[in-house]
Amino acid sequence: MNKDNFLVRIIIAIAIVYLLFVVGKTLYQSYQVRQEINGLKTEIETMRLTNKDLSEKIIYYQSPSYQEKVARERLGLQKPGEKVIVILPEDAKKVAEKDPYDKLSGPEKWWKFFFRN
Repeated sequence: MNKDNFLVRIIIAIAIVYLLFVVGKTLYQSYQVRQEINGLKTEIETMRLTNKDLSEKIIYYQSPSYQEKVARERLGLQKPGEKVIVILPEDAKKVAEKDPYDKLSGPEKWWKFFFRN
């Protein structure tokens, strides 16, 4: 009887250890899945914010005010009747006024360049 009682206790102990192992493994897998879900939720939120930002940029780039701005800055266009004034820095004005080569023709500039007269 003592031998049978000991054998039953060992079988119960092995079953308990096995059940603890299975439960622990399941809990660990559940933890990993929750971590992955949280990471994906963060990634989704980041993508939503990026998508919102890009949508706002698309709306802005299609607006008439942006198109007018680009036409003015990159293409040098202006509205009818509008006058464009270019203001040069003081140093640029002095250089432009004092440069004697500006008054010379192309061949004269080359002559001066090669013969330093």
